[in-house]
Amino acid sequence: MNLRPIIAERVEHLCAAMGTALYQVQGVEEILAKYHSIAFKLSDSPTLQEINNEFDRNFSHTAGMLVGLLRNERGADDQIAKRLSEFVDERAWLVHKLRRTDYLSLRDESGFQAVMRRVAQLENECEQLIELFHSLLVEYFISLGTPREHIEKEHEKALREIYGE
Repeated sequence: MNLRPIIAERVEHLCAAMGTALYQVQGVEEILAKYHSIAFKLSDSPTLQEINNEFDRNFSHTAGMLVGLLRNERGADDQIAKRLSEFVDERAWLVHKLRRTDYLSLRDESGFQAVMRRVAQLENECEQLIELFHSLLVEYFISLGTPREHIEKEHEKALREIYGE
């Protein structure tokens, strides 16, 4: 049996799933940089310029470095820190190892489905981490005295800008 067309189709599906997962990975990296900058690096009343400068400094860190910084701030036994360590491992697999270590899984349906599930699980975990850190940022700003209504309005405004509304 010629596996070339089957493998070609599987590669196409895998690449699409990887692209979606990688997009979500970048979302986690962005929110981690924001959270670290705002919650641990800035004064209680930073200016917008201070926020942007600190964000730029922290965004240049790799995901692993950011997770290490957050683990130092939150403590190694913190459940979020543990979850982030697992995220970094899965991110590394997706970005650096999947093609090299799992290429033979494309030959059979069960192996291919296992890889697809792992990619989908990473995407799902990314979505959950983005929501979690968004909530942590909201609660942090509320603890500084920012009204929740103001935060929600700013969030909606940012979403409208993204969607061109």
